[in-house]
Amino acid sequence: MKILSDFLRLHDRRVLTAAILLLLLVPALILMATGEENGEEKQHKLGLMTTLPLYWSGAGFQDMVQSSSAPAPAYERLDAKYQIKLLDAADKDSLKSVHMLLLAQSRALSPMEFVDLDQWVRSGGHVLILADPALQWESGFPLGDKRRPLFTSLLSPLFSHWGLELALPIDEGSEEDVIKKQGSFQIRTVTPGIWAKSGKNSSAKCIVSDDAFVARCNIGKGSAILVADADFLNADTWSGSGMRLLSGDDDFDNMTWTESLLDQLWHHDAG
Repeated sequence: MKILSDFLRLHDRRVLTAAILLLLLVPALILMATGEENGEEKQHKLGLMTTLPLYWSGAGFQDMVQSSSAPAPAYERLDAKYQIKLLDAADKDSLKSVHMLLLAQSRALSPMEFVDLDQWVRSGGHVLILADPALQWESGFPLGDKRRPLFTSLLSPLFSHWGLELALPIDEGSEEDVIKKQGSFQIRTVTPGIWAKSGKNSSAKCIVSDDAFVARCNIGKGSAILVADADFLNADTWSGSGMRLLSGDDDFDNMTWTESLLDQLWHHDAG
């Protein structure tokens, strides 16, 4: 009987040990699976060209290299899903290395960059353009400093070529918060603009949303989604507060909506 009881105790200890090991291994396995999933998702290369302080404190590529500041929450959210490549130019050599492009209040482009970007889209490229007519993103740099985000979009030649015009409604010229309903998403921002058809012969087929906040264009083999705002990337407009701050949830759907727009571009060919 003693041999039997000793065997049972040994068996119980082994079962208990195995259970403990399993409990310790499950989180690790989950992390490994998540890592593999994220790695698969991040196969999509996203070019990013912006004057917003998303990854660095200034407006130029050299400032990014020298900056030691942490990326903005919006950048971290996108970086979790995409292989982001920071671009300082929109020329042929830069564009051929990415699958999609995000122009977020980007600097002015040279005439040749406009041509290269247009041709890249027509050849099958996909671009999300955030163009703000009156950016309210706070900056520590004085007016006129090249490291300060652009106050207004300077991509009008491209918009005009695609048959669009960007404007700031008179009734939304204040700095008060504006809530935009975009499908099932609630977007919070300030001083959003609107899109209008230019009335000129357009080289693109663009559809402007009912609220004129978003324009969707088919351009050759590629596509573009244009949003008349860039302030909505600022974490001050969407990050969690109160109980949401503790749970890690967002107050508004700004980043989820941004990701959905990029997903629409990525699946454009399949759609």
